[in-house]
Amino acid sequence: MSLSRLTVIIPTFYPGRIIEKCLASLPSVSEIIIIDNGEDLELEKIIRLQKHKIKHYKVGDVGLSKSFNIALAKSKNENILITQPDVYFEKNSILNLMKAQNKYKNAGVISPLLFEKKKYSQYDHLDLSLSKSGNLKDIKKPKKINIIPSGDICVEAVNATAMLIKKSIIKKVNGWDENIYTYHEDIDLCIRLRRKKNKIIKIKKSIKKRYDRFKRTLLLLSNFGKSFETRKNLNKIKEVKKIPKISKYTNIIEISDYLAKKYPKKAI
Repeated sequence: MSLSRLTVIIPTFYPGRIIEKCLASLPSVSEIIIIDNGEDLELEKIIRLQKHKIKHYKVGDVGLSKSFNIALAKSKNENILITQPDVYFEKNSILNLMKAQNKYKNAGVISPLLFEKKKYSQYDHLDLSLSKSGNLKDIKKPKKINIIPSGDICVEAVNATAMLIKKSIIKKVNGWDENIYTYHEDIDLCIRLRRKKNKIIKIKKSIKKRYDRFKRTLLLLSNFGKSFETRKNLNKIKEVKKIPKISKYTNIIEISDYLAKKYPKKAI
């Protein structure tokens, strides 16, 4: 399957230079869309130095769900890879995802295995039965996973570090729920896809790697001042310039309560 028929979507909020490794691991022939939630001049400089043809959209601080929907509408391809600035892919991993998508026709999400600190991550996929009554009222940490899958496996949910999807299938479930600013928006999508009988599949021959938590924390701290100033400036110009509406639920407690009401019975 041709990688030129793939669109890669990356939502950002002041990622700094950490995004460079992500971009370097992406196919040069694929369409790349960056949905910028900040007024990021450093990101603009990084984009100008890339060999890829990148479409860069500044949308205001709208959160992940709305960012994904905006990018989905702007993408030209049926095959969409959602990823994050702090994730990068091993050689041929994206090609193997595309091959798997061609193999598993009814898949809602195809996802690579996740490694952190050179080890298979315990957060590779999520077990929704760990939430109270399975209704997402209180999502606990997923079970610790120590054994790498011996082959492709079906799981209950994956996070948005890397999700290969088909635009037509995502449209059938009305895309991402824009009531959710961030946190659990990926779980919510997986639940709705599975209720439509679309499987969530992890692919053995595809590997993504993520910067360790310490590096990500340093990145967040270094960019905290920029993000704070951006939000403050956006608030100042609300009356004179129309900016996108912020999602209704913006913190993990509100979102967990919202999902508990949305799925009053078992999510799975």
